[in-house]
Amino acid sequence: MVPCPDAVLCRTNVGAITEVIQLLAAGNRVALVGGGESLHALALAARDLKEGRRTSHPELVLFTSWGDLQDYASYDPAGCDLQPLVDLVDKHGTDAILAAVNQLTDEDQAHVTVSTAHKAKGREWPSVRIAADFPPPRDSDEQDDSGRPIPGPIDDGEARLAYVAVTRTRTRLDIGGLAWVDQHPDGSPTTPSLQFPDPKADHERESAAV
Repeated sequence: MVPCPDAVLCRTNVGAITEVIQLLAAGNRVALVGGGESLHALALAARDLKEGRRTSHPELVLFTSWGDLQDYASYDPAGCDLQPLVDLVDKHGTDAILAAVNQLTDEDQAHVTVSTAHKAKGREWPSVRIAADFPPPRDSDEQDDSGRPIPGPIDDGEARLAYVAVTRTRTRLDIGGLAWVDQHPDGSPTTPSLQFPDPKADHERESAAV
Protein backbone atom coordinates (compact mmCIF):
# COMPACT_ATOMS: atom_id res chain seq x y z
CA MET A 1 0.00 0.00 0.00
CA VAL A 2 0.92 3.64 -0.53
CA PRO A 3 -0.72 5.57 2.33
CA CYS A 4 0.07 9.04 0.92
CA PRO A 5 0.26 8.77 -2.89
CA ASP A 6 1.17 11.68 -5.11
CA ALA A 7 -1.67 10.74 -7.47
CA VAL A 8 -4.85 8.67 -7.44
CA LEU A 9 -5.96 7.38 -10.84
CA CYS A 10 -9.60 6.58 -11.53
CA ARG A 11 -11.44 4.84 -14.32
CA THR A 12 -14.38 7.28 -14.48
CA ASN A 13 -15.37 10.84 -13.63
CA VAL A 14 -17.70 9.41 -10.98
CA GLY A 15 -14.74 7.64 -9.40
CA ALA A 16 -12.82 10.90 -9.46
CA ILE A 17 -15.63 12.71 -7.61
CA THR A 18 -15.63 10.02 -4.95
CA GLU A 19 -11.86 10.24 -4.47
CA VAL A 20 -11.86 14.06 -4.34
CA ILE A 21 -14.50 14.14 -1.59
CA GLN A 22 -12.78 11.45 0.46
CA LEU A 23 -9.36 13.08 0.16
CA LEU A 24 -10.70 16.52 1.05
CA ALA A 25 -12.53 15.06 4.07
CA ALA A 26 -9.19 13.64 5.22
CA GLY A 27 -7.68 17.13 5.21
CA ASN A 28 -5.70 16.94 1.97
CA ARG A 29 -5.22 19.70 -0.56
CA VAL A 30 -6.45 18.11 -3.80
CA ALA A 31 -5.90 18.89 -7.46
CA LEU A 32 -7.78 17.39 -10.39
CA VAL A 33 -6.14 16.93 -13.78
CA GLY A 34 -8.14 18.90 -16.31
CA GLY A 35 -9.86 20.98 -13.62
CA GLY A 36 -13.24 20.54 -12.00
CA GLU A 37 -15.55 21.57 -14.83
CA SER A 38 -16.55 18.01 -15.76
CA LEU A 39 -17.34 17.14 -12.15
CA HIS A 40 -19.22 20.41 -11.69
CA ALA A 41 -21.35 19.63 -14.75
CA LEU A 42 -22.08 16.11 -13.51
CA ALA A 43 -23.16 17.40 -10.10
CA LEU A 44 -25.48 19.96 -11.70
CA ALA A 45 -26.96 17.21 -13.88
CA ALA A 46 -27.60 15.08 -10.79
CA ARG A 47 -29.25 18.08 -9.13
CA ASP A 48 -31.54 18.54 -12.13
CA LEU A 49 -32.69 14.91 -11.90
CA LYS A 50 -33.24 15.16 -8.15
CA GLU A 51 -35.36 18.27 -8.68
CA GLY A 52 -37.47 16.57 -11.34
CA ARG A 53 -35.86 18.05 -14.44
CA ARG A 54 -34.33 16.24 -17.39
CA THR A 55 -30.65 16.91 -18.09
CA SER A 56 -28.65 17.12 -21.29
CA HIS A 57 -25.50 15.77 -19.64
CA PRO A 58 -24.25 12.92 -21.86
CA GLU A 59 -23.80 10.49 -18.95
CA LEU A 60 -27.30 11.10 -17.54
CA VAL A 61 -29.35 12.25 -20.52
CA LEU A 62 -31.31 8.99 -20.79
CA PHE A 63 -32.86 9.25 -17.32
CA THR A 64 -36.17 10.95 -16.65
CA SER A 65 -35.75 11.29 -12.88
CA TRP A 66 -33.41 10.55 -10.00
CA GLY A 67 -35.47 7.49 -9.13
CA ASP A 68 -35.00 6.24 -12.69
CA LEU A 69 -31.23 6.57 -12.28
CA GLN A 70 -31.30 4.87 -8.87
CA ASP A 71 -33.18 1.88 -10.30
CA TYR A 72 -30.81 1.61 -13.27
CA ALA A 73 -27.71 1.75 -11.06
CA SER A 74 -29.13 -0.79 -8.59
CA TYR A 75 -30.73 -3.38 -10.86
CA ASP A 76 -29.17 -3.19 -14.32
CA PRO A 77 -25.68 -4.74 -14.59
CA ALA A 78 -24.75 -2.01 -17.09
CA GLY A 79 -25.43 0.63 -14.44
CA CYS A 80 -22.63 -0.34 -12.06
CA ASP A 81 -20.47 2.62 -13.15
CA LEU A 82 -23.16 5.04 -11.95
CA GLN A 83 -23.79 3.39 -8.58
CA PRO A 84 -20.98 5.35 -6.85
CA LEU A 85 -22.55 8.62 -8.08
CA VAL A 86 -25.96 7.57 -6.76
CA ASP A 87 -24.46 6.56 -3.41
CA LEU A 88 -22.48 9.79 -3.20
CA VAL A 89 -25.42 12.06 -3.98
CA ASP A 90 -27.81 10.14 -1.73
CA LYS A 91 -25.33 10.35 1.15
CA HIS A 92 -23.92 13.86 0.75
CA GLY A 93 -26.18 15.72 -1.69
CA THR A 94 -25.15 17.64 -4.80
CA ASP A 95 -24.19 20.73 -2.78
CA ALA A 96 -21.39 18.77 -1.10
CA ILE A 97 -20.04 17.71 -4.49
CA LEU A 98 -20.15 21.29 -5.80
CA ALA A 99 -18.43 22.50 -2.63
CA ALA A 100 -15.70 19.88 -3.08
CA VAL A 101 -15.09 21.04 -6.66
CA ASN A 102 -14.73 24.61 -5.39
CA GLN A 103 -12.04 23.44 -2.94
CA LEU A 104 -9.78 22.03 -5.65
CA THR A 105 -6.34 23.58 -5.84
CA ASP A 106 -3.53 23.80 -8.38
CA GLU A 107 -1.27 20.78 -8.74
CA ASP A 108 1.81 22.59 -7.48
CA GLN A 109 -0.04 23.37 -4.23
CA ALA A 110 -1.72 19.97 -3.78
CA HIS A 111 -0.91 17.08 -1.47
CA VAL A 112 -2.42 14.66 -4.00
CA THR A 113 -3.59 14.86 -7.61
CA VAL A 114 -6.67 12.97 -8.81
CA SER A 115 -7.07 12.03 -12.46
CA THR A 116 -8.89 9.65 -14.71
CA ALA A 117 -6.54 7.19 -16.35
CA HIS A 118 -7.45 8.66 -19.73
CA LYS A 119 -6.36 12.17 -18.71
CA ALA A 120 -3.22 10.78 -17.09
CA LYS A 121 -1.76 9.62 -20.42
CA GLY A 122 1.74 11.01 -20.82
CA ARG A 123 1.95 12.00 -17.14
CA GLU A 124 4.03 10.51 -14.32
CA TRP A 125 4.10 10.85 -10.52
CA PRO A 126 6.53 9.42 -7.95
CA SER A 127 3.81 7.31 -6.31
CA VAL A 128 0.36 6.31 -7.55
CA ARG A 129 -2.68 4.58 -6.07
CA ILE A 130 -5.24 2.94 -8.35
CA ALA A 131 -8.79 3.88 -7.33
CA ALA A 132 -11.50 1.35 -6.56
CA ASP A 133 -13.58 1.96 -9.70
CA PHE A 134 -11.74 -0.58 -11.88
CA PRO A 135 -14.15 -3.53 -11.45
CA PRO A 136 -13.38 -7.08 -12.54
CA PRO A 137 -15.38 -8.46 -15.47
CA ARG A 138 -18.63 -10.20 -14.62
CA ASP A 139 -18.54 -13.96 -14.13
CA SER A 140 -19.26 -16.17 -17.12
CA ASP A 141 -21.90 -18.91 -17.14
CA GLU A 142 -19.16 -21.55 -16.80
CA GLN A 143 -17.85 -23.05 -13.58
CA ASP A 144 -14.49 -24.46 -12.56
CA ASP A 145 -13.93 -27.94 -11.10
CA SER A 146 -14.97 -26.77 -7.64
CA GLY A 147 -18.24 -25.29 -8.90
CA ARG A 148 -17.21 -21.66 -8.67
CA PRO A 149 -18.11 -19.29 -11.54
CA ILE A 150 -15.28 -18.62 -13.97
CA PRO A 151 -14.62 -14.89 -14.47
CA GLY A 152 -15.48 -13.56 -17.89
CA PRO A 153 -12.75 -12.31 -20.25
CA ILE A 154 -11.15 -8.93 -19.71
CA ASP A 155 -12.15 -6.41 -22.35
CA ASP A 156 -9.20 -5.25 -24.46
CA GLY A 157 -10.10 -1.60 -23.97
CA GLU A 158 -10.29 -2.04 -20.20
CA ALA A 159 -6.92 -3.81 -20.23
CA ARG A 160 -5.30 -0.94 -22.15
CA LEU A 161 -6.79 1.61 -19.74
CA ALA A 162 -5.52 -0.40 -16.76
CA TYR A 163 -2.07 -0.58 -18.37
CA VAL A 164 -2.00 3.20 -18.73
CA ALA A 165 -2.98 3.60 -15.07
CA VAL A 166 -0.34 1.28 -13.62
CA THR A 167 2.49 2.74 -15.72
CA ARG A 168 2.03 6.35 -14.54
CA THR A 169 4.28 5.92 -11.49
CA ARG A 170 8.05 6.34 -11.30
CA THR A 171 8.74 4.44 -8.08
CA ARG A 172 5.78 3.16 -6.04
CA LEU A 173 2.44 1.70 -7.08
CA ASP A 174 -0.54 0.77 -4.92
CA ILE A 175 -2.47 -1.55 -7.25
CA GLY A 176 -5.63 -0.92 -5.23
CA GLY A 177 -8.71 -1.37 -7.41
CA LEU A 178 -6.85 -3.59 -9.88
CA ALA A 179 -5.72 -6.16 -7.30
CA TRP A 180 -8.31 -8.58 -8.72
CA VAL A 181 -6.09 -9.02 -11.80
CA ASP A 182 -3.80 -11.37 -9.83
CA GLN A 183 -6.70 -13.80 -9.34
CA HIS A 184 -8.13 -13.57 -12.85
CA PRO A 185 -7.32 -16.34 -15.38
CA ASP A 186 -6.26 -13.69 -17.91
CA GLY A 187 -4.05 -11.97 -15.37
CA SER A 188 -1.32 -14.58 -15.38
CA PRO A 189 2.27 -13.58 -16.25
CA THR A 190 1.87 -15.39 -19.57
CA THR A 191 -0.86 -13.01 -20.73
CA PRO A 192 0.95 -10.25 -22.68
CA SER A 193 -1.92 -7.72 -22.57
CA LEU A 194 -1.96 -7.78 -18.76
CA GLN A 195 1.73 -8.01 -17.94
CA PHE A 196 1.82 -4.94 -15.72
CA PRO A 197 5.51 -4.01 -15.69
CA ASP A 198 7.54 -2.99 -12.71
CA PRO A 199 7.40 0.82 -13.00
CA LYS A 200 10.71 1.27 -11.16
CA ALA A 201 12.46 -1.13 -13.53
CA ASP A 202 10.95 0.66 -16.54
CA HIS A 203 12.12 4.02 -15.24
CA GLU A 204 15.63 2.71 -14.65
CA ARG A 205 15.75 1.32 -18.20
CA GLU A 206 14.58 4.66 -19.61
CA SER A 207 17.18 6.55 -17.58
CA ALA A 208 19.96 4.22 -18.76
CA ALA A 209 18.92 4.78 -22.37
CA VAL A 210 19.24 8.57 -22.18
